[in-house]
Amino acid sequence: MIPFSIFPMHDVIMVSIQEEIDDRYIAMLVQELSTMVQNIHVSHVVIDFHEVEAVDTYLAGEIEKLASTLSFLMADTIVVGLSVPVVLTLLDFGIRFHGVEFALDVEQALARIRDSEPLDVTDIDSDISLQEECFHMSNPAGSS
Repeated sequence: MIPFSIFPMHDVIMVSIQEEIDDRYIAMLVQELSTMVQNIHVSHVVIDFHEVEAVDTYLAGEIEKLASTLSFLMADTIVVGLSVPVVLTLLDFGIRFHGVEFALDVEQALARIRDSEPLDVTDIDSDISLQEECFHMSNPAGSS
Protein backbone atom coordinates (compact mmCIF):
# COMPACT_ATOMS: atom_id res chain seq x y z
CA MET A 1 0.00 0.00 0.00
CA ILE A 2 1.26 3.47 -0.89
CA PRO A 3 1.78 5.38 2.40
CA PHE A 4 0.53 8.71 1.07
CA SER A 5 -2.47 10.20 -0.71
CA ILE A 6 -2.59 13.27 -2.93
CA PHE A 7 -5.77 15.34 -3.22
CA PRO A 8 -5.84 18.24 -5.72
CA MET A 9 -8.33 20.93 -4.64
CA HIS A 10 -8.51 23.90 -7.04
CA ASP A 11 -5.11 25.59 -6.69
CA VAL A 12 -4.06 23.65 -3.57
CA ILE A 13 -2.73 20.12 -3.37
CA MET A 14 -3.28 18.29 -0.09
CA VAL A 15 -0.89 15.46 0.75
CA SER A 16 -1.63 13.05 3.57
CA ILE A 17 1.19 10.85 4.81
CA GLN A 18 -0.62 7.90 6.43
CA GLU A 19 2.31 6.05 7.98
CA GLU A 20 6.07 5.85 8.09
CA ILE A 21 7.37 6.38 4.59
CA ASP A 22 10.51 4.78 3.18
CA ASP A 23 13.02 6.25 0.73
CA ARG A 24 11.39 4.66 -2.34
CA TYR A 25 7.99 6.19 -1.56
CA ILE A 26 9.56 9.55 -0.69
CA ALA A 27 11.10 9.64 -4.19
CA MET A 28 7.72 8.67 -5.69
CA LEU A 29 5.95 11.42 -3.70
CA VAL A 30 8.48 14.06 -4.77
CA GLN A 31 8.16 13.03 -8.43
CA GLU A 32 4.35 12.97 -8.41
CA LEU A 33 4.03 16.33 -6.66
CA SER A 34 6.59 18.01 -8.90
CA THR A 35 4.80 16.74 -12.00
CA MET A 36 1.35 17.77 -10.72
CA VAL A 37 2.49 21.27 -9.76
CA GLN A 38 4.18 21.68 -13.13
CA ASN A 39 1.09 20.52 -15.07
CA ILE A 40 -1.65 22.37 -13.20
CA HIS A 41 -1.74 25.84 -11.63
CA VAL A 42 -1.06 25.26 -7.94
CA SER A 43 -0.34 27.98 -5.40
CA HIS A 44 0.21 25.79 -2.33
CA VAL A 45 1.02 22.23 -1.34
CA VAL A 46 -0.08 21.22 2.17
CA ILE A 47 1.67 18.14 3.56
CA ASP A 48 -0.03 16.57 6.58
CA PHE A 49 2.22 14.57 8.93
CA HIS A 50 -0.25 13.98 11.76
CA GLU A 51 -0.04 10.18 11.30
CA VAL A 52 3.78 10.13 11.25
CA GLU A 53 5.55 9.28 14.49
CA ALA A 54 9.12 10.00 13.33
CA VAL A 55 10.78 12.12 10.67
CA ASP A 56 14.35 11.12 9.87
CA THR A 57 17.02 13.34 8.36
CA TYR A 58 16.51 11.87 4.89
CA LEU A 59 12.77 12.62 4.88
CA ALA A 60 13.41 16.10 6.30
CA GLY A 61 15.98 16.80 3.59
CA GLU A 62 13.67 15.55 0.86
CA ILE A 63 10.80 17.72 2.12
CA GLU A 64 13.14 20.72 2.12
CA LYS A 65 14.30 19.92 -1.45
CA LEU A 66 10.67 19.44 -2.49
CA ALA A 67 9.79 22.86 -1.06
CA SER A 68 12.65 24.42 -3.04
CA THR A 69 11.51 22.69 -6.22
CA LEU A 70 7.89 23.76 -5.69
CA SER A 71 9.03 27.31 -4.99
CA PHE A 72 10.68 27.43 -8.42
CA LEU A 73 7.34 26.25 -9.82
CA MET A 74 5.60 29.11 -7.94
CA ALA A 75 3.97 26.97 -5.24
CA ASP A 76 4.45 27.35 -1.49
CA THR A 77 4.78 24.36 0.84
CA ILE A 78 2.99 24.21 4.20
CA VAL A 79 3.73 21.35 6.60
CA VAL A 80 1.04 20.53 9.15
CA GLY A 81 0.45 17.99 11.89
CA LEU A 82 3.95 17.63 13.29
CA SER A 83 3.76 16.19 16.80
CA VAL A 84 5.75 17.74 19.64
CA PRO A 85 8.16 14.76 19.85
CA VAL A 86 8.84 15.02 16.10
CA VAL A 87 9.47 18.77 16.36
CA LEU A 88 11.83 18.28 19.33
CA THR A 89 13.73 15.56 17.48
CA LEU A 90 14.11 17.74 14.40
CA LEU A 91 15.40 20.60 16.55
CA ASP A 92 17.82 18.28 18.38
CA PHE A 93 19.29 17.21 15.04
CA GLY A 94 19.50 20.83 13.88
CA ILE A 95 17.04 20.26 11.06
CA ARG A 96 15.39 23.43 9.83
CA PHE A 97 12.91 23.30 6.97
CA HIS A 98 14.08 26.29 4.94
CA GLY A 99 11.44 27.52 2.52
CA VAL A 100 8.66 25.67 4.32
CA GLU A 101 5.76 27.24 6.18
CA PHE A 102 4.11 25.54 9.15
CA ALA A 103 0.59 25.31 10.53
CA LEU A 104 -0.83 23.30 13.39
CA ASP A 105 -3.43 21.55 11.23
CA VAL A 106 -5.02 21.53 7.79
CA GLU A 107 -7.72 24.04 8.80
CA GLN A 108 -5.10 26.56 9.92
CA ALA A 109 -3.13 26.02 6.69
CA LEU A 110 -6.22 26.58 4.54
CA ALA A 111 -7.11 29.71 6.53
CA ARG A 112 -3.59 31.04 6.00
CA ILE A 113 -3.85 30.33 2.27
CA ARG A 114 -7.24 32.02 2.08
CA ASP A 115 -5.98 35.07 3.99
CA SER A 116 -2.91 35.40 1.73
CA GLU A 117 -4.86 35.42 -1.53
CA PRO A 118 -5.74 38.76 -3.13
CA LEU A 119 -9.42 39.66 -3.05
CA ASP A 120 -11.34 39.20 -6.28
CA VAL A 121 -13.79 42.06 -6.81
CA THR A 122 -16.26 39.79 -8.63
CA ASP A 123 -16.39 37.53 -5.57
CA ILE A 124 -17.08 40.55 -3.35
CA ASP A 125 -19.86 41.76 -5.69
CA SER A 126 -21.52 38.34 -5.70
CA ASP A 127 -21.20 38.09 -1.89
CA ILE A 128 -22.84 41.52 -1.48
CA SER A 129 -25.65 40.56 -3.88
CA LEU A 130 -26.24 37.33 -1.95
CA GLN A 131 -26.26 39.19 1.38
CA GLU A 132 -28.74 41.75 0.02
CA GLU A 133 -30.97 38.96 -1.31
CA CYS A 134 -30.91 37.19 2.06
CA PHE A 135 -31.66 40.47 3.85
CA HIS A 136 -34.68 41.14 1.62
CA MET A 137 -35.95 37.59 2.13
CA SER A 138 -35.74 37.92 5.93
CA ASN A 139 -37.17 41.47 5.94
CA PRO A 140 -40.09 41.59 3.47
CA ALA A 141 -41.13 45.03 2.15
CA GLY A 142 -43.28 46.98 4.52
CA SER A 143 -41.77 45.55 7.72
CA SER A 144 -39.31 47.52 9.79
